[in-house]
Formats: sequence, structure tokens, C-alpha cells
Amino acid sequence: MLADPPMFPRRPPPTYQLLSDEPEFNPERHLALEKPARTWSLAQLGYPATTVRACASEVAVAGPWRLLSAEGVAAARAVAASLRTLCQTSERTANYVAGGVYRSKFLRDLCQCREITDFLSDIAGCELLPHTMPSQQIYINYAPEDLARAVDTWHVDSIGFDYVLLLNDPATFSGGQFQFFLGTKDEAAAILRTDAAELTGPIQHELPADRVVSPIFPGAGYAIFQQGNLVMHRATRLNHRAERTTFVPGLVARDTRYADPTLDRVTEWGEPGIVAEFARHKAWLARSKLDELIGEVDLATTPAELRAALRSSVSDVLGAIDVLDGLRVMNDK
Repeated sequence: MLADPPMFPRRPPPTYQLLSDEPEFNPERHLALEKPARTWSLAQLGYPATTVRACASEVAVAGPWRLLSAEGVAAARAVAASLRTLCQTSERTANYVAGGVYRSKFLRDLCQCREITDFLSDIAGCELLPHTMPSQQIYINYAPEDLARAVDTWHVDSIGFDYVLLLNDPATFSGGQFQFFLGTKDEAAAILRTDAAELTGPIQHELPADRVVSPIFPGAGYAIFQQGNLVMHRATRLNHRAERTTFVPGLVARDTRYADPTLDRVTEWGEPGIVAEFARHKAWLARSKLDELIGEVDLATTPAELRAALRSSVSDVLGAIDVLDGLRVMNDK
């Protein structure tokens, strides 16, 4: 059940302003794709076969791998510098900019570059697309102003697939390491004495050092790919003030037979247009499933089987309606 990507929204949220002066993304000059140094599977993290079979990909983490050329790094850093004044902060992430594809054509073209998505699809072993919620197609994370804060605390992601692209030479800063937990999120939750459902929020406690992997980035322009909703990860504190900027683009599996890992709570993040993006994303999933039902349904199917098939096809939309009803109740209070 392979779904085509939806069109980019015709009218972006009005509060976002597009950069007027930025480099033009050119994959021939800006990309330097190289295979990952290493791959960790979900099974290696301890996930059971039943969980792995329910996922579009068996890959947990892959990398580091080179994405950008030197010219690509320079262009990406220029765009990141132009957007830095728009930084927000949260309990979990010290300094970040959201809505990147609405703010920058360079970022939009980077996220929608077919060469990159094909490359990542090969790594994942399943076809991937830029996330169908444009706000989730890229975040930019910057170094904290307060050195006591982590760049990003321990957490799992609210979407399925993403990659962390480092724009600075790691030799120019100390600390700020990307790390992941060699275990399942349920194990992490048990160690941290919390519920797995709370792991998308800020976690200030430590995980066992002998279970933490710190991949070495060879230089600027290298990235780590992950199935972030199942991988506990973070970026540690910096030891001194320095530039440390990362792009974090998000993706979805093109095969919509698998359960959608995008969490309902993204609707509560307050980013312009995100509730409509969520509804649109769920409609995209349902359309794919309805298209398959239209093409594959056996005309001898019983009414009971047809009811079940229709309910399954529109379950994403029905769930989204429940989420929106919940938001209405919250907003009415």
C-alpha cells in the first residue's frame, strides 16, 4: 500500500515569513552521500520480533554517514544563521527553530530532495517520504545560551523516522555529543521510573553509561539516521560556548499498512497550522487505505467483512476527529 506524497500546502501559515535572500539548494553541488559506517537494528536494541514486524523498517540507528559537501555545509550554515534570531526554547530543547520548510526554500528543497529520500529508503529497507506534516519536515537545533542545559535531553521522538545532520566540525566544540540508549524505550522508562508514554518530554536523569552509544561524527555534513520513536536519544551539554547547529528532518514510511507512529500530542505543540497539518496527514493515510480497498475489494465480500474493512480504512480519520474533539474541550475550558 504505497502512498504518493501529498502536495505542499497552497497557503502556508501566515505567521511564517520566507527568507528573501538565501542560497539555492543544488544537489549536484551540495550533496556528498556516503554509506553509513554502521547500522543497529531494532532487534539489537532488544525489541521483540512482534514489535519489529509491526514496523516499516527493522533499522533502529544508522551512521554516521556523509550527506553534505563542503559547499553544502556552508550553504546550510548560512541558512541556519539567517533563522537563528527566531529561536524558541522548551523544557526539553534549549534552542530551536520550527517550521523550517515554511521559512526557507533551501530547507524545503533539501527535505524534498529525491536523492536524499531514495538514499535513506535504501538504508531503512523501506520507501520513505518527507513527513506529510510540513512542520515535521525539519527542525533546527542550536547551542544553548545556558551551558548548564543539554542541547536536547533524553527523549524519544513523536514521529517515526528522522536524521540528525551536524553542520559544525566536532573538533571545534567539546561536549554536545549525540547519544542513544542501547535498549528499548520500555527499558529506558523502567530505569528512569517513568511511563514510556512520557518519554517524549524532558528527562533530566541519566541512563547507565555502559548502555549509551556515542557515535563519532567525522566532520561537518555528517548525519545519523534513526527510527526516533523507538530510540531513546539526546544531545549532551556543551563544555564551553561554541557553535553547534543541527538540522533534524523528519520522514514517514510510504507504505501505509503500518501503524502511524506520529503521536496525537503533536497537535498540542502550538506551532502555526499544526492542527490542520495533523488532520491533513490522517486524511492522507485514510485516502491510501481507501484507494486500496477500492482496487482490491472482492465483490463477494460479506457485509460484515465490508464494514470491518471500511472501519479499518478510515480509522486514522476517526481517531483524528476524536483528537480534535479533545482539543475543542481543552480550548473551551
